[in-house]
Amino acid sequence: MQTLILDGLSVTSDLISDIITQDHFNVRILSIREVQNLNPRKLQHALIYAVRPSRPAGTPRLKALYIFGPKDAASISRIDRQANYDIAAIDTMQSNGGVMYSQGAEIGAQWNQKSGEALAEMVRGGDKWYLATGKVLANPPSTDWDNTIYACRGIISFDVVLCHGPRHTALVAQSSTNPTTVPWYKKPDSYITPRAATHSIGGCSSCGTAPERFSKFGSSPLDQFPLLAPPPLYSSTTKAAKTPFHGSGNKLLLRCMDCLQNRFCGSCHKWWCEDCYEVPNQAFGGPVQPWEAVDITKGGHPERNVKVHIDLCVEDCLVAEMKSGAGSNGMWG
Repeated sequence: MQTLILDGLSVTSDLISDIITQDHFNVRILSIREVQNLNPRKLQHALIYAVRPSRPAGTPRLKALYIFGPKDAASISRIDRQANYDIAAIDTMQSNGGVMYSQGAEIGAQWNQKSGEALAEMVRGGDKWYLATGKVLANPPSTDWDNTIYACRGIISFDVVLCHGPRHTALVAQSSTNPTTVPWYKKPDSYITPRAATHSIGGCSSCGTAPERFSKFGSSPLDQFPLLAPPPLYSSTTKAAKTPFHGSGNKLLLRCMDCLQNRFCGSCHKWWCEDCYEVPNQAFGGPVQPWEAVDITKGGHPERNVKVHIDLCVEDCLVAEMKSGAGSNGMWG
């Protein structure tokens, strides 16, 4: 058995632990999304034990674990998704009078209704991690899970990845010949312990990229990419489980909320990277008020030049929110 899907079932922690740690199981990809009666702490202990430095060679057999995302609404493999995507592309040619329309319709008619529903969802969204539309995970993993994912890096992959923001790699400024040249976010007091990435974002609003750069599937290390749903049924490799279908593109920029705090707009999803924007010390002269945040876009004190306030970008979304709420029972009424 190479791929085992137990989504939504009632399972015991002992069973899952045995699958992970016992040699006689041959499960390479395991999906336990939305299972019942699972003890997360026992599972974490089993994973940490499985990847211990003294483990026997060739273990653990498990290479991929789906646990954080929702179970799939329809049963359809990633190969079927890709085939359906290609058929959909053929079918859309009818609007342009394409000669391949009749062939696409004939092939498409062979697929059942359930596959069609999954196809519609796929065409609307694609692989969600590649959409750059902000929050992907509604409930971020706990700190215990962050530490477990970190311990398993390079050995067992998950349907989330760790954030690669620059504050997760502390540079000891004191060891530099000129500490003043070290970027603020690489100094020890800016360090953030490992966190699972929860947001998919585009490039910085100012420079178009980020200090850690985009991850590109096919050239960047494979551990920078999450497992993608649904789990592959015809291959048991981690690469197959992480390969996006071609309609999704191949670039990822994922961040945890700690790395986006006060620099990401929850409405339009614009954000500013650490190289382009250092969040002002709002303790200077007291907290920045909403009206002050708007005023500074037209000049004012540099120390109050904030770009994000109450999770809204000052230059666009906050101003629009204030205008829509002025004189009403809204936010600013």
